Amino acid sequence: MSELAATYVLAAFAVFCRIGACIMVMPGLSSPRVPVRARLFLAIGLSLACLPLLHDRFITLVDNGSIARLIPLFLFEFLNGIAIGLTARFFFLMLEFLLSAVAQAIGLAGIAGMPIEENGGEPALVTLLMAASIFLFFLTDLHLEVLRGLVLSYDLVAPGGTFIPRLTLVEITDVLTGASLMALRLAGPFLVLSILVNFAFGLANKMTPMIQIYFAAMPVLILLGFLGFAVLAKPFLQGFVLGLSDYLSR
Repeated sequence: MSELAATYVLAAFAVFCRIGACIMVMPGLSSPRVPVRARLFLAIGLSLACLPLLHDRFITLVDNGSIARLIPLFLFEFLNGIAIGLTARFFFLMLEFLLSAVAQAIGLAGIAGMPIEENGGEPALVTLLMAASIFLFFLTDLHLEVLRGLVLSYDLVAPGGTFIPRLTLVEITDVLTGASLMALRLAGPFLVLSILVNFAFGLANKMTPMIQIYFAAMPVLILLGFLGFAVLAKPFLQGFVLGLSDYLSR
């Protein structure tokens, strides 16, 4: 292999480190249900597509570079790709966490469903809404916003720099805070419904201790939960998509 060809291969691999790391943790694509080869070929294709736009930034870094210079470069690109992919994935993780809490609160946690993003089992309610949110993530082209931000990140975080953990942790903390507040606002009505129903039946149980109120409370709570989701499912998913879109656009 000629020296010029070796330089371009190293530059392509440096691009692949950031893009491949992002694809590895990106919502939807990082699911165990997506074949590893499909993710690998997608990351390679995107890296080759972006290489003509980015090769000028990497040629000078990898040209005649020693192993001691190349390993920090590849590690820097890998860590930045992971950080970018996780910022979008945190929204789905927090949504899944709050949906699990909602399913537990309204008595639907015992109905098992197929896992979507993780390997572990999830309630059927969580599976349904997580599948819908992932479909909307791709149907509304928000995955393209993640890829656009990935390409634009080369202007903000130039290749060959120094990875600063403090700044990355601050950004991740801000994303987690925003994702948690958004998921809590979406799940809030159902959590409040569970608290009110249980409080009401708790008072009824105190007034009539001889009657097993619990057996009447659970069907009512499940029924109200189903009615609540029938009314609020569309605004719930719209709020999630708008919140994620607002963050990705910034």
